[in-house]
Amino acid sequence: MTHDLLVPTFYASIVGTWTSHPANEAPSDHVDDTLVATPLPDGYWLHAFPFDSNSAFPDLLGYGLGFQDKSAAIRLLINPKNSGASGWKLTEIQSLDFPVGMTYADLTGNGLNDIIICDRYGPSMDKLWDAKTENGGRLQWLRNPGDRDAQPHWTKHHIGNSTGMHRVLAGHFTEIDHFQVMGLPIIPKSSDLTSPAPIIIYTPAYCEDPSQGPQSWSENIAFPSQFRLIHDAKLLPGTNSGLDMVLVAGREGIALLWFNNASKKWEHRIVGSGLPPEGDNPYWGSGSVDVVRVGDDPLVKAFHGNIVSVYTKPPHSTKGAASLKEDIWTRRVIDGFGPLNSAHTGTIHHVHAFHSGTGAFDSFGIACMGAPVGKPENQGVYVYTPTENGAFKKTKVTEESAGRLAVASFTEASKEEIASISYYVPGYHTGPDPPSVRINSVDQCNMASRTTISATKLNKEVLLRVPRPGVVPHGFIPSMPLLTIAGKKHTLVVLRPDQEIKLEASAGAKVIYGSIKMTTPNNAVVTRTIAPAVKEAATTHPLSSDGTIKGGIGGAVFVLVEALDGHFQGPYRAMDQITTTNMFTQVPHVPANVKAMEFPFIKVEDLSWGDKHGDGLWNDFEFYNMTGFHIYFNDDTMEEICHMQAWTLGLGETARFHNHDKQSFCEIHYCLSNGGGEGSMRYFADDYTEKIDTAAELTKSYVESRSTKLVVPTMFEHGPLWKILPNTKWTPQLRPNDTADYPWHAWLASEFGDRPLPIVPPLPKEEQAFDLWLAFEFPTSAFQEPEE
Repeated sequence: MTHDLLVPTFYASIVGTWTSHPANEAPSDHVDDTLVATPLPDGYWLHAFPFDSNSAFPDLLGYGLGFQDKSAAIRLLINPKNSGASGWKLTEIQSLDFPVGMTYADLTGNGLNDIIICDRYGPSMDKLWDAKTENGGRLQWLRNPGDRDAQPHWTKHHIGNSTGMHRVLAGHFTEIDHFQVMGLPIIPKSSDLTSPAPIIIYTPAYCEDPSQGPQSWSENIAFPSQFRLIHDAKLLPGTNSGLDMVLVAGREGIALLWFNNASKKWEHRIVGSGLPPEGDNPYWGSGSVDVVRVGDDPLVKAFHGNIVSVYTKPPHSTKGAASLKEDIWTRRVIDGFGPLNSAHTGTIHHVHAFHSGTGAFDSFGIACMGAPVGKPENQGVYVYTPTENGAFKKTKVTEESAGRLAVASFTEASKEEIASISYYVPGYHTGPDPPSVRINSVDQCNMASRTTISATKLNKEVLLRVPRPGVVPHGFIPSMPLLTIAGKKHTLVVLRPDQEIKLEASAGAKVIYGSIKMTTPNNAVVTRTIAPAVKEAATTHPLSSDGTIKGGIGGAVFVLVEALDGHFQGPYRAMDQITTTNMFTQVPHVPANVKAMEFPFIKVEDLSWGDKHGDGLWNDFEFYNMTGFHIYFNDDTMEEICHMQAWTLGLGETARFHNHDKQSFCEIHYCLSNGGGEGSMRYFADDYTEKIDTAAELTKSYVESRSTKLVVPTMFEHGPLWKILPNTKWTPQLRPNDTADYPWHAWLASEFGDRPLPIVPPLPKEEQAFDLWLAFEFPTSAFQEPEE
């Protein structure tokens, strides 16, 4: 079953009166993250929902599309501000077949908002359920019972049907006496991407008691044949002499719709044509639309697929919605997310405006579902904020897949927050994580952002955001315990410039950003940076007599490694001695899904890449991996510090030679336990160009005749092994694909070559001695340092 319900193939655009420039990642914002619900069976739609007219804080409505053999649960996510509970509560209010778009309105006049929703769409655009023969494209309203916890389900009431019904609005389109419903099918029949679909106005008829709700609905076609593939619509309340205008996004681009009360006819104008036709791509135009305010002037933006663009109008133009009727708009690209895939699918799925509270300029967020899977920069929610000079500041507020955004003041009346739901449609697009709903807020740099490390779940790993050392106030040392590995506790620490901290003599400080300084017993000042000298190993123990270390000129971010009292410290004879413990459980502000994570060591032969080519290179090797942590700065989430993961290798074995020719990073290894004392990095000469003989590399003669041995003792790390640009300290040479140019290299355990490999059966416990190390993968930019 497929769910190609949407048109996620277009651009993203915003309209304004400024001169536009490309988006940039400016280090000025702090992002907070609140997990609302996980795991969910699927994910598609999310809507901020004020339960009644007196609601100071909205709830959320969320759901997925459901399945061929299982209806979708429509869930009310109850805001703890409204329930008094300690967290968000989920209540199922209805079960529907293939629900798509929704909105809300008070249809009974009792102050309670009712839900208006379209369902029975069908399994896909190629398998739509017909309105006449299958009750397809159904529009219904769900009566609000007045109690958030009411059982049974909210009662359903029929409005109308039209095949392919996809989006819905409630407003005053041709009259102001009652709410009307606008229904917008995406296509008129299965697989028909070229014919127009009607835009329909449903007007309610009431009995003498309006609180009974509409008794029937009349149907009028506003636009029978003018629009195709409408994917989104935005209400512009009261902008048409008290009536509402509408912006729609579809194949025709961005179009403004309104009812001319004088002529009693519907009219429209194309504001922008969006993406032009291109090759065999069946989708063009625009895919989503919203309204943004620049100063006192409300404007428009839209998105289409993998390109973010803005529509601008000249200074001193007509203000407000009236300007949308004028031919004054110019489109400019400000950002992009790479090419579409072979199915013409992009990652951007929705756009939503919000007020960031930082000035006169509204921001807008885009929801990126994560296409293609495995490309982290194409997944999550990005916020773009126009600045005074015409540039756009870009901030990533969550790494989780996002299909739909809902913006409201969920927790504080003074600020707007961004809620998002994962795009998770089995058979069409699913990411690596079960879907979730979360709320993010973006604030200007404040005390919390300067003193707090945050943690969020990113697929099967953890995303850590840390303050820059230079903004940490005097007297604060931000830190967060991460986990224990084999009796050693790992804590992430941020040290401002010249700030001192004392460590135990047995502890290790692995610097991942900046530098630390230590004064040795003979009064020599030693500076430790993110790596030792090229092809050398160095200790990570404190070198001062009392264990004092001090933040360097730019401060430091480091991983503190401490042996736990009463815990075995190796050598480790079996993998059951190399256990891990989640330490996030000790941190109050960490989300529950991070606290629930486990960090297992998995045998490499069981990993998807461990036997990628079916060659079984690691079969029967005692080689294990534990992943991992992504560490970023919290004032600009696009700036990565490093990725950290752990490895173990049995005595006498090899991790096999490799040269990182597919992924771009610079790697430093930090040994937690050198099982046999001679565990080492082996590297070939820079000018060695032959391919590795995967059979011969298991023999001592082949390895020793071709490589150099660099032993990395326990609590030591090694320096760069990549090829270095001339006249630099350690700047990597880059290949044409921007990967660091490495020679062949590998970790080899003690006693390598003393036994035939693989060792079958594995060594008995009394003979085994595992090597255990951390791998720190830095962006190549971290080593752009000239010769001192």
